[in-house]
Order: sequence, then structure tokens, then C-alpha cells
Amino acid sequence: MSQSFKVFAVDDDPVVLDVIASILDPHSELQTFASAEECLDKLESEKPDLFLLDVSLPGMDGYSLCEHIKADASLRNVPVTFVSGHDTIEERLKGYDAGGEDFIVKPFAPEELLRKLKVSQHLVLNQRSLAEQIAEAEQLSSIVMASMDETGILLQFMSKLIAMESAAEIAEGLLELMQRYRLDGVVQTRLGHETETLSAAGKNLPLEISIIDHVRQQGRIFEFRRRSVHNFERVTLMVNNLPLDDPDYCGRLRDNLSVAAQGVDSRLKAIHAEESSRRAQEGILSALEGIRATMSELRMTHQSNSTACADLIGELQDTLLNSFYRLGLTDNQERFLQNMIGDFMTQMAELLNRGATTETTLQRLSESLAHLRNY
Repeated sequence: MSQSFKVFAVDDDPVVLDVIASILDPHSELQTFASAEECLDKLESEKPDLFLLDVSLPGMDGYSLCEHIKADASLRNVPVTFVSGHDTIEERLKGYDAGGEDFIVKPFAPEELLRKLKVSQHLVLNQRSLAEQIAEAEQLSSIVMASMDETGILLQFMSKLIAMESAAEIAEGLLELMQRYRLDGVVQTRLGHETETLSAAGKNLPLEISIIDHVRQQGRIFEFRRRSVHNFERVTLMVNNLPLDDPDYCGRLRDNLSVAAQGVDSRLKAIHAEESSRRAQEGILSALEGIRATMSELRMTHQSNSTACADLIGELQDTLLNSFYRLGLTDNQERFLQNMIGDFMTQMAELLNRGATTETTLQRLSESLAHLRNY
């Protein structure tokens, strides 16, 4: 990890700060503070790449400090990880509402803190390009909103949804739909064993995942404060900033987002069915190839056996005829044996002819299987 990666850790417990320093000092440029006010004073001259904020602080608490940080445009994209001794959904929601990106529960293992540091480094690297993309999306949203009404935006999304081929593409499209409505929120798609959580802040942020996992259990559609959640089997859509001051507009948004989420759920179901069908088809084609190879082997074996049988019959006939001279048979006895052998040969010839028909049938079946596999 780079020494140039700056971390501000705020905790009123000097023991905790010593532990954090022992873990992070070799991997980052760490500065520690005993209060939110000390940290704010330092922010006037220097800005970090990551905040580690204790929740319970003297004076301004960690949540309020985070809100202050996120209100500063120059610090808005700096990730905040809360450190708390209370692991409850209420505490996590407070951290999420304040603008935090992650949550660590005391006591924490050194490996966990180092892992969070690496995730934050990756997040900081991606946020610069993400900020540019968001700016472009907002500009596009302004143009689109000026020329299209709410229903038009929904119809455009639904028309594009039909052609979307992956859960990631669908999640990005649904997030773009919310941005066009001037909404901030989180999208989680579930396709097979793959789950992806996406927001404007990035992909699979731990705090967002934990909150989505909680609200998934609250029913199909429900609201709390300014949030609206739409739950379906394969998708969850959570809006964070419903415009409650405009009830009519808010109601239309609820309806449109519900239609969009239901459409996404249906499309994800169709993609899952298509993937299952493709795997089944691949299994059938593989089985057909095995059957065709087996039929080819049977045909070759049959040809070999028919040839060997004809050779043995010829040898038997020659051996019997040559034996007549040594057996001292009468003319009547020789004719009797010759007739008997002749009848036997005739029956064997008929069987070989049937074998030739069988070979032709096997050849046609093998060709049919080959044609079916190439279809």
C-alpha cells in the first residue's frame, strides 16, 4: 500500500488510536484525533483519502462529523468508515443516513481493518472517473428531462430493457433511470447465485449491502421517511430522496419505479431461463454426439462381424466338400449332405442380407444424428 494514502482516525479512546496506528502506520500516512473538533480544524489545511470515525465522541459525535464532511464539496467523495461497539440495523442506518460508506464493529481484527483500507484505496481510485461519469450523466439527465416527461422516460427505459443481456447492464440502466428522475438510491439484482448492489457511489459497498439485505424482508413495497423500497424476487430498488414536498409528483414516481422494477424482475427471470435452456441444449448436443459416435462404432463392428461370418461359411463349405472323398459316402449320402449344406448356406445368406439392411439403417441414423447436432 502506498504511504501517500492519507487516513484521518478520530476516537476519544487513546488505546483504540494506538491500536489503529499499530495496524495502519506501515501502510498509510495516518493522523489521529481525539475529537471531531480537532479533526475539523485540521481539515482547513489538509484533506485525507479516508476517514475512520468513532460513533461516540465528546462534543460532536461521529455521525454529525460525517454529515459535516459530506456537506463539503471538496470532501464529499472521501469515504467514511464508522467504528462502533454497537452492531444494530439502527446504528447502520444512522451511518448510512449520515453518508458513510462502511461500518466496523469493535473489537476489530487487524486483517479486517487492513482489508477495509485496501477497499477504500480502490474506491478512491475509481471515484475520480466515477465523478466524471456522474457529471456527464447529470448533464444528459438535464437534457432528457427538458424534452421528455416522466412517462416518456419510463417507456424509453422499458424499450431498452428488452435488449439488455446481463444483470450488470440492467442494474446500470435502472440506476440511470433514477438519475433521470433526479433520485438517489441503490439497486440490487439477483440472478442465479450472482448478487450485485449498485449505487452512484460504487458497486457492492458493504454498508449498502447490509441495508438492502435488511429491507428485502419488509414486503413488496414500503416506505420509511424519505425512502421508498420496491422488492421483487430478483431485484430490490431503494430510493433515498423521495420529493415528499410534492405529493403528486412523488406518487407518479412511485408508480413508475414500481413498473420499472417489475419489468426488471421479469427480464432477469427471462435471462435466467435463457441461460438454463442454453445449458440444457449444450447437454443434449453433447449426448447426441456420444450417441452418434456409439452408432458409428456399432456400424463398423457389424460390418466386421458380417465379413468374418461370410468367410467362416465359405471355409466350412470347402471343408465339408473336401471331406466327402475321405468319408467314403454313397452318392445318396453326399447329395443329402450337399442339400442340407445348401439350405444352411441359403439361410445364412438371408441373414447376411438382413445385416446389410441393418447396416444401412445404422448409417442413416448416424447421419441423422450428425445433422441434428449441426442444426
